[in-house]
Amino acid sequence: MPIKSQIKPQQRLVIMSHVGSVPDREFLYSYKALFDDARYDKSFNMLIDLRRADSSARSPNTLRDFAAFVRQQFGDAELGPKVAVVAPEDISFGLARMYEAFSDSVPWEFMVFRDATAAVSWLGLPEKIVDDIE
Repeated sequence: MPIKSQIKPQQRLVIMSHVGSVPDREFLYSYKALFDDARYDKSFNMLIDLRRADSSARSPNTLRDFAAFVRQQFGDAELGPKVAVVAPEDISFGLARMYEAFSDSVPWEFMVFRDATAAVSWLGLPEKIVDDIE
């Protein structure tokens, strides 16, 4: 599967690693499956790794749909987790920023980074966690 999730309860962290080209339908399915996973807690921070992703297949409509889905999942929560996206390539970075605009009413802190070390630091995690990203 081009999106692999790692749930790390001890770090209260979920790592979502995108590899290659991920069709829109599979993108949405992967995140819905995460939210349905009994091990997942909505308070866990997220690290989304797009370093090996080919984001050219991602459509703005899917990002809008995803933002609506996440908004529904978090409901009326006052404050959710931190979400750090590692997107060194211009297209991935731009699409992540577009998603950020679509999800402005989702109760979480969302930040896009070009560098994994900076993302991990912002999440308040030890730098060595970068080695755990697959």
